[in-house]
Amino acid sequence: MNKLFPPQSDHPLFRYLTDEERSRVERLGKLSAVSAGDYLIRAGDTDSKLYAIEDGHLHIITTRDGREVPVAQVGPGDVLGEVSFIDDSPRTVSVKATEASVIRSWDKKTLSEALAFDPQLLAKFAVAMSELLVERLRDMAKRV
Repeated sequence: MNKLFPPQSDHPLFRYLTDEERSRVERLGKLSAVSAGDYLIRAGDTDSKLYAIEDGHLHIITTRDGREVPVAQVGPGDVLGEVSFIDDSPRTVSVKATEASVIRSWDKKTLSEALAFDPQLLAKFAVAMSELLVERLRDMAKRV
């Protein structure tokens, strides 16, 4: 566990933020609704938004032999889109709501500019994002 910042929350994105810092970062995000059957993300799209699921469930979908195949389900507290958020790469999978869902999204430019004025908050957020990516890599390594 990271010893530089004490854990404040069990949410992967906010694990080192105080309640006040978490509120500030949450306010920078935009809440939106995704209806059952609608896509939040489509593979190949190019945007640099980061998403956190507030309510509802969605499937992570890949395409195999021309068919959409759900490979995972995500729900409240899960974070999506971190790779494209960091490096502006095209989305590699699609994400489709299995039920009405509420999503909070952060535009990279808006969040980056806001965090630039608070170096400690930026550092906490960067450490949490790094740990989230490492967790994804470890999970992927276990599946291979």
